[in-house]
Amino acid sequence: MEKTSKINKLEGLNRSIDITVPKQEYITIFNNSVKEYKTKVKLDGFRVGKVPENVIMKKYKDKIHFDTVNKIIEISLSEALSENKLHTASPPKLSIQNEVSFESDLKFSAEFEIYPLFQLSTLDKISIEESEVDITDEDINEVINNIQKQNIKWEKSNMAAKSGDKIIIDYDGCIEGKKIEDISGKNFTFIIGDKIKGDNATSKLYQAFYQNSLNEKVGAEKKFTFEMTTDYLKKEIAGKVIDYTINIKHIYNGTLPKLDNKFYKTLGLDKATDEIFKQNVVEHMNIELEQRKRSVLSASINDELLKHNDFEIPKNMLNNEKENIKNQYQSMMKDLDEKSQLELEKIAIKRVKLNIIYMKLAQEYNIRASDNDVYDFIEKSNQPTQNELIAKAKEDKNYLNQIKNKIIEDGIINVIKNKCKTKKVKKNFSEVVN
Repeated sequence: MEKTSKINKLEGLNRSIDITVPKQEYITIFNNSVKEYKTKVKLDGFRVGKVPENVIMKKYKDKIHFDTVNKIIEISLSEALSENKLHTASPPKLSIQNEVSFESDLKFSAEFEIYPLFQLSTLDKISIEESEVDITDEDINEVINNIQKQNIKWEKSNMAAKSGDKIIIDYDGCIEGKKIEDISGKNFTFIIGDKIKGDNATSKLYQAFYQNSLNEKVGAEKKFTFEMTTDYLKKEIAGKVIDYTINIKHIYNGTLPKLDNKFYKTLGLDKATDEIFKQNVVEHMNIELEQRKRSVLSASINDELLKHNDFEIPKNMLNNEKENIKNQYQSMMKDLDEKSQLELEKIAIKRVKLNIIYMKLAQEYNIRASDNDVYDFIEKSNQPTQNELIAKAKEDKNYLNQIKNKIIEDGIINVIKNKCKTKKVKKNFSEVVN
């Protein structure tokens, strides 16, 4: 009798495979294992290699049987999947229908999900915008001003708060007379008038804090109402009218540092002139600009890939990704309400789809990364810790694989960029990096 396998198509991407392995294969592997035990096992009262077979069988028969069955299942399943060109997207769930022995064949089945079978959309259907940016003197001066702001010298003030002052407050948020901890806080710090990067709710709340702190002094208490935006993450708070009470604890007046050699030295530029400082700023602006352009390009390409490729995704991959995102979210001490869970599921679906698309693109265009590619990548990164990172890559497989994935992803982005339709769009520096 020969080994046989039969594929069964189940719902969606689920498949099962029924495999029968003749008892003779079991007998052969079992007997070979017994011989190997006889040559290696050490037992009191016997020399190595001289332990009688009946003693071996009495002591190790069950373990030899267990190991033999596992080996047969592993080999047979791998061969059957390869012969039928199936790639599993979930761990196989095994079920034994008939136990193998010297008298009976092994019959077992495995159920699993496969990767979706679909044809990638041609890359010339993809259309993206690519930013063209000329860094101007105005851009440079704005960045220099931001560097100065980051190094402001703060001094306590007893004067009324004005734009540009740093304020520290305690605040309570109440809905219908009840204090809500999620919208209350202690020692909250902000600078009046600062530009806010964040969602709509965050931006509007900061503006309300700015307005209600202006012209107030230390020790002042201010009350105001604020209507939370409807897109706020927590649905029990979204759209509600909140009664805020703020207590101004500290006011600090800031002084910008002068642009001189003393200041440049604090930034790691010893004996730098104004011109050298400016050149250094421009150099970092160009690096930041290229990184941001690359990030925007990747995001645009990903959106296009998702738009032009639709397919079913394995539930196991989706569940794993949802669990990863959930753990990341909860590690930031955030609760998951119904709205949050829906948003996280959308993110998980997007990540799994992109993962599958990238796998197919890497295979189709033969894009790979070797260990040496990783070392070359680190050497070209201009980091002062190159030697340490290379040593880490040689010792830490996870870190090595992270960089390999990055190299493969960059290779895929380059292939797509060369094959898709690209429209050049003129933009200023702040539009791209902010």
